[in-house]
Amino acid sequence: MRKNLLQKNSDFHFFESGQKPKLLIHTGTHGDEYEVINIVTECLKNYESRLPAFIFVPQVSPSAVAAKSRFNHRSTDINRIFYENSDDLEVQWNLQVLKKGPFDLFVSFHEDPESTDYYLYDSGRSKIESELIKTHNQKIKKQSIGLLNGLDDPSDPALGYAFIEGYKKFVHKEGGSDNGMIIVWAINHHRVNNCLIPEIPGKLELKKKEFIIDTFFSDVIIRYFN
Repeated sequence: MRKNLLQKNSDFHFFESGQKPKLLIHTGTHGDEYEVINIVTECLKNYESRLPAFIFVPQVSPSAVAAKSRFNHRSTDINRIFYENSDDLEVQWNLQVLKKGPFDLFVSFHEDPESTDYYLYDSGRSKIESELIKTHNQKIKKQSIGLLNGLDDPSDPALGYAFIEGYKKFVHKEGGSDNGMIIVWAINHHRVNNCLIPEIPGKLELKKKEFIIDTFFSDVIIRYFN
């Protein structure tokens, strides 16, 4: 993986592997979800030879990661202010990376700090539900890791979606409006074809988090491209 800087004296950077990347991976959108960063980084090192060309942004919001907070240096959630005309530098840096697409697949790893159950958002224009993901979810369940059945976060105005066995499918229609979320901008502007957001349970022990992410690479991402 090659490290790239968009601006000197900035903590924002990304890694690139291969030419004409088809896979985009994010971690560190929210700084209180920092534990997945190292796990994903190690998986990329281990699986690099089996993955398509990719770009990895380890800290989508470096200032939020530094503060271990959901909010960045401007006290805002970068995943609620993601518009092309934003004057937030972290938004603009990530827009530059997204414009290197289109990518076939965009995976944004998150943690739900208060959850013991795993769940995943599957977003794109395809109406077909992913059997790869559903099979992986059941593999997780066999390790005595809970799958969310119910609402994600009813207190968040942007959320409140119902999940069945840790899975929720969203079908985006052409001509939709941006709503401040990164994946919505990426789909609306044809920078990505499909977006997956695994929500790793924050209250799980580290070994189980590693199991979820490692098998997500081997059972979902790699097979997606084969």
